[in-house]
Amino acid sequence: MSETPTHNTEHSPEHSAEHSAEKQATQHWRAQHPAAWIRLSYYIAWGCGRLSALFFVLIAAVITFEVVARYVFHAPTIWSEDISLMCQIWATCLGANWVLQHNALIRIDLLTRHLKGIKSQIADCLSLSVVVFFSGYISYYGFELTREAISMGSASATMLGLPLWMTKSAIPVGFGLLTLQAITEMVLVLSGHQQAQEEVMI
Repeated sequence: MSETPTHNTEHSPEHSAEHSAEKQATQHWRAQHPAAWIRLSYYIAWGCGRLSALFFVLIAAVITFEVVARYVFHAPTIWSEDISLMCQIWATCLGANWVLQHNALIRIDLLTRHLKGIKSQIADCLSLSVVVFFSGYISYYGFELTREAISMGSASATMLGLPLWMTKSAIPVGFGLLTLQAITEMVLVLSGHQQAQEEVMI
């Protein structure tokens, strides 16, 4: 007995194109915002997102090179571990504010998804205030760590001896940008510009 083939319209080209267009419109409304600081925030997060993606590509390239050099040519490098670790830390810290801007952070919305209007705004502001407090504290702590690493001339305990400030500086930069982005999102929420949570494809 033959079966009639079923088509998954969710993954059809038409649906994918429509979803892509809607996602692009959602992401770019900030670029036309009348407030200059909102537009600036958008482009900063846009640049950080691209840099973060570039760092992840660089990590893959460095690790691939190290595997080939070590197991094919029996000539391991002294820099692959330090460089890949530094790139991973910078990619994670720089990508944080991009993810927050796209409202794509991991969240438990069992209760908040049922809230509407002012209740939803209050819940969003409370969660964003936690992000501001936490990321602001980490920014200050990371700045102190970076300043200490520079003053002491600290370096990694490897053959390369990479200066630690090159890695630790990612903390105040990344979390500082995350703090500013969280404040921006809080202002947008209070002004009624709540952005729907996005499904970020990686």
